[in-house]
Amino acid sequence: MKRITLFKKKSNGPNKKPLFHLTTHHAILCIILALIGVGLIMVYSSSFVHSEQSPKFNDGYFFFKKQVVWIILSLLALFIAQKIPYQTWKKFDRLILLLMFILLIAVLIPGLGQSFGGARRWFRFGPIGFQPSEFAKIALVIFIAGFISRDPERIKDLKRGFIPISIILGATFILTILEPDIGTSAFLALICFSLLFVGGLNLKHVLPPVLILAPIAFILVVICFPHVQSRLVAFINPGAHASGKGYQVAQALIGLGAGGFSGVGLGNSIQKLFFLPQEHTDFILAVIGEEMGLLGTATVIFLFLGLLWLGRRVFIKTEDLFGKFLALGIVLVITLQAIIHIAVVTASMPNKGIALPFISFGGSALFIMMISVGILLNIASQLENKSDKELG
Repeated sequence: MKRITLFKKKSNGPNKKPLFHLTTHHAILCIILALIGVGLIMVYSSSFVHSEQSPKFNDGYFFFKKQVVWIILSLLALFIAQKIPYQTWKKFDRLILLLMFILLIAVLIPGLGQSFGGARRWFRFGPIGFQPSEFAKIALVIFIAGFISRDPERIKDLKRGFIPISIILGATFILTILEPDIGTSAFLALICFSLLFVGGLNLKHVLPPVLILAPIAFILVVICFPHVQSRLVAFINPGAHASGKGYQVAQALIGLGAGGFSGVGLGNSIQKLFFLPQEHTDFILAVIGEEMGLLGTATVIFLFLGLLWLGRRVFIKTEDLFGKFLALGIVLVITLQAIIHIAVVTASMPNKGIALPFISFGGSALFIMMISVGILLNIASQLENKSDKELG
């Protein structure tokens, strides 16, 4: 794999040699560290007042200190995952899938899973919380990459490919809906379909059941989960629901507008002062936009675009099918989640509580994301080592 040249020596000779090369996996790591740095600053800025005045925490540094601990643990997990040859994950893909199902079922059992806000999505181990649905994102990517790589033609076959994978994915989606977590279920469906489509899924097998079942599923979800209906109504007519279900998005737009080009200054957000709910998690981009302006939000967006571009390079250059689809899946999980977060905050899609990767406050999500990045770094480094051997 080609390296990215940052600087070149000034020379009048015909053979100009680069002074410094930045490898793809180092460039990916730099972007991730930059996003984490921005996130740590914004978690502190967005949560200080609330945690300081809350009788539960009474410590303005509560979320900041907790995020620091998770960052340290997640960085350790990243470097461990980076050292493990990515081919190893293929050997355990079925075991990882089984573990995912055990966790998704266990979290629904009262006494094991913790209920919060009407949803049972967490395991709680003292101060540590863990969401099995976060683990499901990387578990499904590993499984699908292994499924496709073992027999690329199988996915095109109805009985050997489409039906078995549909049963597995359908069971996953149902379990996440039962939590209930409609947004994550839809997100998992989008990721899995994207991987299978690139892998050669026969659309003749997909379109008939989708055209029949999708409208039925949509109607059932809207009927069974009233909060979904209210969010859709608020999205269609946000002005009429600015004080109700559209309140969060309305306050986010006010914050983004108030930030202007350069922002009101770090720590000076007004919206985070009890106007914007979930300001350090699901709507942290609004605080970035208000305090750092268009410059700050554009910087964050360009960092994710840079990650997408580098991930695309890894996907294209990787010849091994498992590594190729593993890289694609990891990049899709990160960038699509960022796109959805940005779309929700800017009122471009219905509200769905989803964190901004590496920036929003959260432990298990960050931990799983960093393991995923470690796997991607290993794929990229193996490509670079192979390229060096061929050139040397």
